[in-house]
Amino acid sequence: MKDIGKAFSFPFKDQGWIGKFLIAAVFMILSIVGIGIFILAGYLIQVTQRVMRREEELLPEWSDIGIKFIIGFKFVVVYMVYILPVLLLLLPMMVLSILAEVSHQPEVLGVVTVVYLFGFILLIIPYSLALTALMPIISYRFAERERISDALDIAEIIRHFRRNWQSAVVVALVAVGLESFAPIGILFFLIGVFFTLFYAYLVSAYLHGALYLDRGTEVVAA
Repeated sequence: MKDIGKAFSFPFKDQGWIGKFLIAAVFMILSIVGIGIFILAGYLIQVTQRVMRREEELLPEWSDIGIKFIIGFKFVVVYMVYILPVLLLLLPMMVLSILAEVSHQPEVLGVVTVVYLFGFILLIIPYSLALTALMPIISYRFAERERISDALDIAEIIRHFRRNWQSAVVVALVAVGLESFAPIGILFFLIGVFFTLFYAYLVSAYLHGALYLDRGTEVVAA
């Protein structure tokens, strides 16, 4: 896959990157209480779109907040649909844990809870790995036309993945690695973690757009 190196350097080539990072940090802080998540998601989708269009200026301005909110809201809906199975599988475990606390036979329910937890892990690990690998394609599928249905078209997403699975896996691994190291920003005061995490998201957003451009000819022609 081309341009992986550029993904790490492009944010700092924007003349106003410092100001844009500062504003992003504010929205990152607001995301802790739920405010700002949709705007940040919309901003990152716009980065992906700019890469897909081969634009020179890849960092959008922090204007048109309403548009960013709408785009981000739709993408968060997509993400929530994909993690819904995980949430649904968590509910029985929560119920079992509560019943174990109030039951006269907590040992029996405790065993049932452990067995269910084991089954949950067996299901959730492969699902999480699959979702991580497919997320770059889900992202650029949504960014292309900003349609929720495009990002939920599993058959088409898997077809794209089969045509270019090596690059998709590389992008997913880079994203996971960057987000894992993002907390290193704590070493540079607590606010630093927001800068490093936003940077990790920017690199991922760029790679999602680059993956779109790197699609196989059969996918492009389809």
